[in-house]
Amino acid sequence: MYAITVKLPTKKIDRIITHLYQKGYYQTFYEIPLDVVTDANGYDFVEKKNETTELNIYINDYVEAKERRNLVELLNIDESGLVMKEVNELNFQQTFDDIFLENGWVITTPDRKNHYDKEKRIVLDSQGNFGTGYHETTKDCLSFILKHDFTGLSVADIGAGSGVLSVAAALRGANLIETYDIQPVEREILYQCELNGVMPVNVFQSDLIKNMNRINKDYNWIFLNIGTQENIDILKAQRLLDCKGSTFLLSGMLEWNYHHVVTLFKDAGFGLKEWKQSNEWVTCVFKAK
Repeated sequence: MYAITVKLPTKKIDRIITHLYQKGYYQTFYEIPLDVVTDANGYDFVEKKNETTELNIYINDYVEAKERRNLVELLNIDESGLVMKEVNELNFQQTFDDIFLENGWVITTPDRKNHYDKEKRIVLDSQGNFGTGYHETTKDCLSFILKHDFTGLSVADIGAGSGVLSVAAALRGANLIETYDIQPVEREILYQCELNGVMPVNVFQSDLIKNMNRINKDYNWIFLNIGTQENIDILKAQRLLDCKGSTFLLSGMLEWNYHHVVTLFKDAGFGLKEWKQSNEWVTCVFKAK
């Protein structure tokens, strides 16, 4: 496989990709230049105006000189602006390094699992859903889960993504785990369960903000790792603060807005039992007083 890279004005990219498609160049990729900004609910992205970006065109065969000239004409650029390199298809997909957690636990891949004690490892083959273990919120949730004994307990994992938190709870002994996500994540979560030798969890796909009262109220633990406002909206839509017998693990919150969640739980009769911050990200454990 070969990648042809050219710098172009962002505002022209969509039109150029259409022309490329018409000429038989079907595999393209580019990143929109973005500025990261903060707002009351966390982070947002604003597209930069009048910027250039790199358009990558992927082809299976080497581009001969004549075809290069055709591309130069099609893209309306100088030939010196056309950069071509061979792509190693075996390394085309991103690989993940092992992630070392607290208390000796590690997140590793299926091909490296035998390097570690099976009693202290989580095997993860990420299929693209959130929850690789790299993000601070995932790591901090795992630090709370892996130090608790979940033997015989029930868990709801809301916004489950890859299912890594559910797998951790299963490895710590939970006997009933139900996951909820707005995306179709069932196949990935069941795959991660198989990799770790734990019983399959129940997977439900639903928009829990729009679809009210979809969640059972009898879980021992409820995990919610999405974002501050989304956490609040789901708590209210599902009336989860009625679950006085549940312990809540919440993350995805930022240092400048997590206090809204603390106030919500306090007003509902819960206490903040544990708290952890990594960089700007905050993770909390709440339990009824």
